[in-house]
Amino acid sequence: MKAAWSIPVLTVATAAVAVVVAVAAIPAPDRLPYARSADGAIGPVTAALHVETLVADLDTPWDLAWGPDDFIWVTERGGTISRVDPSSGELTRVAELDVTEVSESGLLGMAFHPDFENQPWVYAVHSYGNRLRIRNRLVRMRFDGNSLAEPEVLLDGIPGGRNHNGSRLAFGPDGFLYVTTGDAGNASAAQERGSLAGKVLRLTPDGRPAPGNPFGSVVYSYGHRNAQGIAFHPETGTLYIAEHGPSDNDEVNRILSGGNYGWPAVHGFCDGDTSSEDEYCRDHNVEEPLSAWTPTVGVSGLDIYEADLIPGWKGSLLVTSLTGRTLYRLRLSADGNSVVEREALFEREYGRLRDVMVGPGGEVYVATSNRDGRGRPASNDDRILRITPDAE
Repeated sequence: MKAAWSIPVLTVATAAVAVVVAVAAIPAPDRLPYARSADGAIGPVTAALHVETLVADLDTPWDLAWGPDDFIWVTERGGTISRVDPSSGELTRVAELDVTEVSESGLLGMAFHPDFENQPWVYAVHSYGNRLRIRNRLVRMRFDGNSLAEPEVLLDGIPGGRNHNGSRLAFGPDGFLYVTTGDAGNASAAQERGSLAGKVLRLTPDGRPAPGNPFGSVVYSYGHRNAQGIAFHPETGTLYIAEHGPSDNDEVNRILSGGNYGWPAVHGFCDGDTSSEDEYCRDHNVEEPLSAWTPTVGVSGLDIYEADLIPGWKGSLLVTSLTGRTLYRLRLSADGNSVVEREALFEREYGRLRDVMVGPGGEVYVATSNRDGRGRPASNDDRILRITPDAE
């Protein structure tokens, strides 16, 4: 069993000028969700940052991706895919998919073919069916430079529901597509290797099981509850995901081929917080998270910061949260196998935060999710925010 320690959370709050944030006092320990890692070291708090609205008046943006065309691509849960000029904020719609949007279902994650110049495919997961029977499917669409063609279905029948649909997408350094799925409200399905619910899937660009998958199917790892964040480390190739817990133990996990991540028998670490947890972990070789939050904060999007633009952020995971309404920065150990610092930024300043993306220059983009039926939208919500160091 791995050793684990609590890491105090450092917070950053807004200053008098609305778009600049500065360091605030560390809140009392009883206000803090906990994190656990192999190192309890605390690093410097982030210096002042500048926040600006790049795009406003979106309707529940779900996924942000930096496109091969150097535009920001964004999905909105109602079915829209758009391109955003990062210099002007001008938005152009490129597709409107027919999706089933009920509660958390709708148009979800998106990714680009790794050889986009020669194979201009855009991949997405969306919900379909009716309110009584929701499913999810993986599709791809060809981009002609102006719009996306009709979707081609690669994998359907993925269990879905009003809640717990996943789904984030990312191509790995091996050229294969990784897709997270939620348990769709059927917790036991996460442990069933024959089910597509509660899994990380690994597929070829054509939607077939990738060679070398551990179970001879599209399943790559299992025992997940509702993963909504996915990112590969650009240098090591390590795969990380962020997933919702029930009322305890939101998690950030390092994903291994064939790994069992414990849900529903295990919540977070193998620390006995369910009746049979320790025994289950021992008997099933459960992989423990790098970091966890109790009470939960609704972790969602995830990206890895390896730029130099924002001092102190290099080597960190960035994680958005919905109920926590905070952007978390988790500094990784040198080997990427543990979290050594956790910092809370913009706490309750911009509402629910759905996704985070690091731009090629080191600027950070965050999508709000205040129009998802659970937030309190401002007049210009939802937005894509851009974060850079404060010029002063």
